Amino acid sequence: MRIFYYLYFLCYVTFILPATCTLVDADRCTKRYGRCKRDCLESEKQIDICSSARKICCIERLYEEDGTF
Repeated sequence: MRIFYYLYFLCYVTFILPATCTLVDADRCTKRYGRCKRDCLESEKQIDICSSARKICCIERLYEEDGTF
């Protein structure tokens, strides 16, 4: 049973995680005008995952993306 969990983990790390987002450090997130936070506000969107523990890189949403003015 452990072998199946190990294979699942390897597939997830190899194929699924790189396709959805990348790990960035706090400096790179700041250069993209974002901030590493635990949760994004409703006025922000997640762009990447920070390399620090359980934090994500959030950036302000543009009004054009929401469809509201």
